[in-house]
Amino acid sequence: MTGSNEPHNKPCTGCKIGPIVFACTLNPSHIFLKLFLSAESRKNAFPAPSHQSASRRSASRLRFLTVRATAGDTVILPCYLPPEISTEIREFRWFKGTDCVLQRRFSEENEGAEQIWMMLFKGELNLTLKDVKVTDSGQYRCEILAEKKEEIAVIHLHVAEFKLVSSSEDVGKPSNIQPFGHTSKKLHYPGFGDSYDVFYGDDVTLPCFLSPETSAVTMEIRWFKGADCVYLYQNGQVTEGRGYEGRVSVVTDDLQRGNVSLNLRDAQRSDSGEYRCEITDGEKKVENNGVRLRVFKLFSHPGSFKIPQTRPVNVHVGETVTLQCYLTPRTSAVTMEIRWFKGADCVYLYQNGQVTEGRGYEGRVSVITDDLQRGNVSLNLRDAQRSDSGEYRCEITRGTNKMESDGVHLRVTEFILVYRSEDVGKRDRRQSSPHVVFTFAGYDITLPCYLSPETSAVTMEIRWFKGADCVYLYQNGQVTEGRGYEGRVSVITDDLQRGNMSLNLRDAQESDDGEYRCVITDGEQKVDTELFCKILFTFHNLQIYTLSVHFTYLISVSYKSIHTP
Repeated sequence: MTGSNEPHNKPCTGCKIGPIVFACTLNPSHIFLKLFLSAESRKNAFPAPSHQSASRRSASRLRFLTVRATAGDTVILPCYLPPEISTEIREFRWFKGTDCVLQRRFSEENEGAEQIWMMLFKGELNLTLKDVKVTDSGQYRCEILAEKKEEIAVIHLHVAEFKLVSSSEDVGKPSNIQPFGHTSKKLHYPGFGDSYDVFYGDDVTLPCFLSPETSAVTMEIRWFKGADCVYLYQNGQVTEGRGYEGRVSVVTDDLQRGNVSLNLRDAQRSDSGEYRCEITDGEKKVENNGVRLRVFKLFSHPGSFKIPQTRPVNVHVGETVTLQCYLTPRTSAVTMEIRWFKGADCVYLYQNGQVTEGRGYEGRVSVITDDLQRGNVSLNLRDAQRSDSGEYRCEITRGTNKMESDGVHLRVTEFILVYRSEDVGKRDRRQSSPHVVFTFAGYDITLPCYLSPETSAVTMEIRWFKGADCVYLYQNGQVTEGRGYEGRVSVITDDLQRGNMSLNLRDAQESDDGEYRCVITDGEQKVDTELFCKILFTFHNLQIYTLSVHFTYLISVSYKSIHTP
């Protein structure tokens, strides 16, 4: 890290540790923390338990689990190492029955020792099986050797020839069956557990497909609502459950392709509940994870629309933007009439499966018709023009019922604000997620912000806000600093020519923790952005945040000596 982001070596208190390098990779789902400790540090970090406490805990360490998979899947059989024996373990083995299928010894001299020590640090001794076969079914055991030999996991793996999936696109695709995470101790199984919301009187299809594609003509198909069988297909004959007579069916012509989806007609309020499909083929039986069905009276529930944006949507001329809007709870909009308005003008109409575009919007507006089933009525606008700026709203009509959303304000400007210099000049960007910056109390930090395309900001008005408070104002070449930020906030005026309006914050304090936002005004044009600055105070209370962001920062901290008080 360079400039004001460069950490300065400052004293800290705590235990003695070796050099630390941790990389925070902020991506749409998680943060990876890599921490490599010296041998002495590992010993200090995980003190050995007493023999008495170890014997008490060993009885509760053994975990039993059943894992179900399908031929071709990749399966991770989890084995979690109790932290109190992380430094005692010298070896671990995986067995299938009495056969050893994996063995690892721990020592500094081993090839790949760093990776092995990382396994110990994370406490995961998982076994990965790729492209599993039916013959891989059986009992697997994880065994460790520390002060004594000890089993800590027994897993029964069942590999079937086929499984049930919720989408035809997933047919034939192998699954990755793996733990959710180190702390959850739960497994992720293939299936769906989807939820469908429909209106009273509508028809609905509860999807279910055999994977790989397998004919179900000679199989036995049962659909259950709770414990009640609502549909049975057996030896080519159909039996319908009580109250479902004439309303449930599968498409028999599709059984050859493994489509065992249940069609339910004229949905009633009493049809709400949990449904699951069960397939029997000789001695083989599989079932899906179930699907929840909810039946509503049209627009009878509050909050029928959900619009994620809380601030105006900013987009650059020529870019593509999505004005997001959803029916909630999730409800199919396929049979509804959808109108998008800008002010009083209708710019998009979906009616009876046909689309009409408003004047000036021909070829530039659309909704994703495949997403209408899930209640996504968001409007996609391509090649945005300055004249497209304004207030947009969505109106939904079904029969004599009508409702409309709150407005979404769109600003189309000659420039937008981005967080990374490498994004300057890029078009058709997705809307950026909130950006997160980490630092320590007493350090300097930079909150990044750039004009895109590269545009001089020398004559513009620049405001940085923390919440509702303006902490920095640049106007007509003059600077005003907010209360409590005197002498601690600045932008590099020489960089304004290149559109760099990043805020430098010196000597970060606990009170600086919060949400920061940059607002740029150029005549009648105004754009803003937001980012979060999270202040961390010492290594000991370091927190790892799971965020939906798109940026990576590498923080390197090296302490030669840290003393214990």
